[in-house]
Amino acid sequence: MITNLKPIIIGFLTIILLAACGQDTKDIKVKEDEPQQKQTKTTDETEGTVKKENTESKLGARSNPVPFQKTATVDDELYNDAGDAFAIKFDLTVLEVIRGEEAYKKLVAMNQFNEPAPEGYDWVLAKTKVKFVESETEDIPFFIDGTMNFTMVSENGDIFSGDVYGTTEPDFSFEMYVGSEKEGYISGLVKMGENAQLRFEEFLGGHVFFNLQ
Repeated sequence: MITNLKPIIIGFLTIILLAACGQDTKDIKVKEDEPQQKQTKTTDETEGTVKKENTESKLGARSNPVPFQKTATVDDELYNDAGDAFAIKFDLTVLEVIRGEEAYKKLVAMNQFNEPAPEGYDWVLAKTKVKFVESETEDIPFFIDGTMNFTMVSENGDIFSGDVYGTTEPDFSFEMYVGSEKEGYISGLVKMGENAQLRFEEFLGGHVFFNLQ
């Protein structure tokens, strides 16, 4: 269990993420060109059936998450010291999910000081891959971190807010230049008996939700 750095990091993130409240889902694409889920509403009228405009959830939204083990390509930006923006693309894939007692045993094998899940919660380990596929500049590295950029959300919307954290090995925390590919574990706590999603969140950008089952 991390007892010193995590609270400091979380306090820092709280200040930064206040500016990101209300941000929309980020623009993403799922590879293999699978059909996206759609929700449509229709209304019957006297002269026949008229279809209303489709009500669609953007792919990667909480109501339409990226399917488990599918690769999402995320569009984002990097900035240099002068504030100039450079467009980038990176791939994210949740490769494997371990949950409950099995996940806790694996956490203890990674770090003997990892604690059991609090009452009413399960440990979840998401083995995740990131690939930095495209950038307008080769000079600025891309940084991504399992603690800073990811949150696990239970089916009923619960996000664990206690002081228990899991240390993983290999940890999902990477600084990388375009062309690099990495894998690591993201740990989190979710409500026992509920499905869960992994939410990717940039500091000042939107969200992408990944199904964990």
